[in-house]
Formats: sequence, C-alpha cells, structure tokens
Amino acid sequence: MLQIDHVYEFLYQEIFKDFEFWYIHNGVPKLGDIHIHDISIFTLKQIPDRKIFLFDQEPVISTLLQPYFNFFLTNQIPAIFGTSEKSDMVNAICDLYNFQSLYYFFHGFAALDWYRGYYALNYNKSIVKQYNYDFISFNRIINNDRSYRIYFVSKLKELGLLDHGQISFNVTDNLFDDWRDETSDLNSKLSEQAKQHAETYLVDIDKLVIDRASIHGSASANIPRNIDIWDFKIDKKPVDVDAFWHIVTETVFYYDKLHLTEKIFKPIVSKQPFMLLAAPGNLAYLKSYGFKTFDSVIDETYDTIQDNDSRIEAVVEQLYWYCNLTPDEKTDIIKQLEPIIQHNFNHFYGEFRHIITRELLDNTKTLFKEIGYDDSHINYTNIHQVLTH
Repeated sequence: MLQIDHVYEFLYQEIFKDFEFWYIHNGVPKLGDIHIHDISIFTLKQIPDRKIFLFDQEPVISTLLQPYFNFFLTNQIPAIFGTSEKSDMVNAICDLYNFQSLYYFFHGFAALDWYRGYYALNYNKSIVKQYNYDFISFNRIINNDRSYRIYFVSKLKELGLLDHGQISFNVTDNLFDDWRDETSDLNSKLSEQAKQHAETYLVDIDKLVIDRASIHGSASANIPRNIDIWDFKIDKKPVDVDAFWHIVTETVFYYDKLHLTEKIFKPIVSKQPFMLLAAPGNLAYLKSYGFKTFDSVIDETYDTIQDNDSRIEAVVEQLYWYCNLTPDEKTDIIKQLEPIIQHNFNHFYGEFRHIITRELLDNTKTLFKEIGYDDSHINYTNIHQVLTH
C-alpha cells in the first residue's frame, strides 16, 4: 500500500525514471512570485529529452500554473502534464503547449492511505439506529472558490435546519474575518441573490463549530467520531459526532470539472449516505468508479443542474424533506439505504484500489504508446500488486 506522501518518489522510481520529473512542493501552487526552488525535480538534466509535470493535488487553474510553466517550458521537447481532473481546461492547456496529458485519481490514492485505519473502527458499525442528528456538513473554508458554502448555510438557516445537523462554518486559521468579507467582495463568485440571502439570514452567525474551534493542518486526513469519553482538558464530554446523512461540500463547485477530493470518501468510510455539492456531473463521475448513490430515496438530478444557486437549493430541498419526516419514516429510509451504504464501505476497502490502479497503469501505457516510449522494462504487474497490497 502506497503512503501518499511518497507518491511522487514511487511514480518516478517505478515508471518515470527516464523522465525529468517535476512537481510542486506540498502540491499547492503559490499565489505570488515563484522561483525554481519552489519546484521539486527528480533527475534535473542539462538538456532533458523527456519531461513530466504532475499537478494532481489541486484543481487546474491556468493563471496559477502559468508561472510554473514559465520554468517547465524552457525546452521544446515532448512533455507530459499529469492531473487529477477531467476538464476542457486541461485539454486546452495541453493543446496550447503541445502537452500529452496523463490523468489518474490522486485523491483516491490519498483517501486509501489516510482512511485505511477507519476500516477497523467502522467495519461493525451499526447503520440502522437512532441518530442524534439528521446530517453533518463540514464547511471550514468559505472564501473564493468555496464561497458557495455561505449560500448553502444561509439556506439551512432560512429553512430551520441548523438544529437538525452538525455544521462547521468558517472554522479556519483566520484567513479572513468572516463571511461578510466575501459578500462585500465585488469579485466574489457568489451571485447577488446569494449575497443578499446571506446578509438576511446569517446576521447572527460568524462561526459554527462541530468538535473544535481550531482546526489543525491535517484536517483532510481526520474524521471526527462519536466516542464516549471525558476530555479533562476542557472538563466536559466532547460533542457527539453522530449523524446519518453527510452533505459533502467539495473543493470544486464553480468550475466545469470532474474533480473529487478525499472529502467524498469521508461519508463512505464512516458508513453514511451522502449528498454532494460539487460541479455538475461529479456524482455520476463517482459512480463510474463503482460506488452507488441514493436515488432510490432522494432526487439526485441536482447533479445535472448547471445554475450554481439552483444546484444548492436542490440539495437543500432533499435535506429539508428528510429532516421533516417522522422518526418511523426516517427509520424506514435508513433501512432502505443500509445495503448501499455497506456496499460503498466494502467497495472502498476492496475493489476500488484495483480500479484506480488499473486506470493509472492503463493510462500510462496508452500515453507511452502515443509518445513512442519503450516501456518494456516496466513491470506493470508488480506495480499493481504493490499499489493494491
């Protein structure tokens, strides 16, 4: 099993040894000026004949990548651009710079690493039971590309759903003051309607906290759990994290991309059903990897809605419906969804790793054939076994 911290070393060592291999420190591009020391490179050559640049941890935003391309494009040689998304933007960049593209599901491998221990914690977790809350939703960052979460929480407030769920909101390391900074920003991606709605319904809300007021840097790899323990540091029992639905608010919402992160796998390894706030088509994208969703009980056509505000409203409408069921009706729904929830849990810890590994290796083989690279020395069978062990 691959530790995701070693992914670039592994790919270089096992597949791209003959390539000048570029990637960004920590996978996150800098917003300001960059220098060559902001880039990691295996086998830096005076005159390289093959190059690959992996940008696979974040969605592709061309303006952020341009400074890196200014370094990467110093020689007009065959070059590969590796990403973790499917989008017209990636295609356009490859056409513009004459790159070959390589796609693989980076965040799938990351989730398998980060959440491997949750199998032991949740394999015998009961699904059919009474829950303290109807849903949970994490909305730690609410500025820029994630500003849509402001309208989402505002809709929850309007419909009286905050008491039905466990919701975090603006729980971050003081990146900005509060949601008002976003609604007052003329360049915000929030619609005017969404801004006005927030200013009406969020007037008394700055932060919402589930389990702790300060989130550490490894929040992506951690899932708060329900456990009966007394915390003597705060002299009280921590809040029970016990909810049925998980409303996933993904990184990519405003861009036309198929791109999912570790967030979508949190409910799966926690044995929860989910609704997905992401760009259109991403629910179907997840299903293409063998996971099942919940259209047997809710309307999942929200995944096809292009208008951003309407897509949020469609998800909230399904949530409102569930929260207003009687306890017996909720129990019936839980029983209906139990087999799907169990399938997703078993699939994540079973066949999923084989699917994304085959995809990575098949895409690599196709790429090498297109560029005329002799890969006969690469033992793909052994690599598959290592990645899925």
